[in-house]
Amino acid sequence: MTRAAAARRLLAPAALVALALTAVRADGQDRPVLHEYVPDLASDEGTLLVSSGSGPPEAIVYDGELLPPPEPGPRRADEQALRAGEAPAIGGARPEEVGQRASAFHPDRVTELNGTVGYYTVFTPSIAPFKRVTALDRVVLQGGVPVLEVADRAAHALPVSDVFEEPGAAPRDRFWGSVVLDFAGGTTVPFPSVAPSSRILSLETDPPTPITIRRDAADNFYASADEGTRHEVRVTFLTDAPRAYFGQPIGPGPVGEHAADVPPLPPSVQADALRFASELGLDRQSELSVVLTRLTRHFRSFEESADPPANTGNIYLDLARGMRGICRHRAYAFVITAQALGMHARFVQNEAHAWTEVRLPGDAGWLRVDLGGAATGLETRGAGERPSYRAPQPDPLPRPPEYQRAYEEAARMNAQRPGGAGSDGATSGAGDAPRPPAPAPPSDQPTRLSGEVDASRGAISLIVDQRELEVFRGRELEVTGAVRGDGVGVEGLRVEVVLQAPRGDAEWLLGVTVSREAGRFRGLFGVPPDLPVGDYRLSVRTPGDARWGAAIAR
Repeated sequence: MTRAAAARRLLAPAALVALALTAVRADGQDRPVLHEYVPDLASDEGTLLVSSGSGPPEAIVYDGELLPPPEPGPRRADEQALRAGEAPAIGGARPEEVGQRASAFHPDRVTELNGTVGYYTVFTPSIAPFKRVTALDRVVLQGGVPVLEVADRAAHALPVSDVFEEPGAAPRDRFWGSVVLDFAGGTTVPFPSVAPSSRILSLETDPPTPITIRRDAADNFYASADEGTRHEVRVTFLTDAPRAYFGQPIGPGPVGEHAADVPPLPPSVQADALRFASELGLDRQSELSVVLTRLTRHFRSFEESADPPANTGNIYLDLARGMRGICRHRAYAFVITAQALGMHARFVQNEAHAWTEVRLPGDAGWLRVDLGGAATGLETRGAGERPSYRAPQPDPLPRPPEYQRAYEEAARMNAQRPGGAGSDGATSGAGDAPRPPAPAPPSDQPTRLSGEVDASRGAISLIVDQRELEVFRGRELEVTGAVRGDGVGVEGLRVEVVLQAPRGDAEWLLGVTVSREAGRFRGLFGVPPDLPVGDYRLSVRTPGDARWGAAIAR
């Protein structure tokens, strides 16, 4: 079966449903779109395999889209090879060394992000910025400072699995991976993963090179080659991850159910962490769901700041109590506090982001917990046309206003950056990180096709090319138009594309772009796959700037 034939075979038995998406027509009439093809997938099927029955899979299907294996070949300009050896321990404002795994994490007091950081995309569907490169699971004291490192570095071989489906097993989603490994400096290099319990389902190398994938007790992955291998090797592989890793309900159970697997903390750090936990109303007898909820709310409420917390000589307590910092500060203090309470928790990072993962009660497995970070500065490289993976389950943990504002600001800045979200280039930004809905427009915002909010700013016209649009749930919607003021195009204005419920009681921010040459704007925006079928209005709006007033087109 060819790949094209396989795609037809999978997508043909589709259900027909209606989805109307309209903008106000010049004649005042709304017309519905025709219909939408939805792949006939059971709720627990996730990514499907396309295979002829022998050899490696020919493709996977994600969200109705056929995804063939990545192309082989040498390293591209938008890629970074992973290299042998470990980089020095992270400290100060230096991020993880691109291409190498960090040996440890040293905390710092630089609580803002200066400049930008590049994230190198490896997986399809994209999980930016959550590629696992380094996982640290033990707290030790170095010069009186709590430092994170790996407790057990012994790594064991992880064979390529020939079992794609396990009867009765929890659902797993599949991802293509493509990475260049540089063995010039040694025979073992770090290997990226999607989740702690990811499997390798197929693996090919270019040029053909025997390699072995290994995994240590903290679920760091490694690739080992034979002695004499001193060149770059592209590895194309199929991997998977438990769907529950990206989001699942938190079941009942004590916080310390897996405490035996937590490496002991130094006594002074344990005492400091329990004292801080008590300030949040937590102790080692608390329910895990209560601990996760309170810790997540606290550390997601941090804000990026050029002014670090006051220095009392105890950097852990200063960061935990000060509520200032970016991703690494939040994840560092969260993990120390969680481990002191008996929770099995890890600090996870790559060259651009840091987050945590925690082990849930019973056999529920690991849960990725993102605490947010800097609102700006992330540039995704190598994303191309890859679809973004979206967690099937909603985030079960609190999302305080500070956390939501940071992601909204990140979306806005990414849209204005060359290659940013909603632009003509590759998507840049938080990938499958939470994207809160936009707030309702102010009551004084105009509802006509063009106009201004106040007389102190110039009047502009917001023109949308399309008067009637057809769209499929889970697919991309293209919106084009222009912003004009005083008869000429206005460049550099933020343009928001919003989907509004028929009664006006709910809306979804699909994305943000920016007007460019001659005031023209163009954006490709994903329509939520779980959007209820029905009639909707498309609203395109701009807040203007210091010179130009706001306008909205509905």
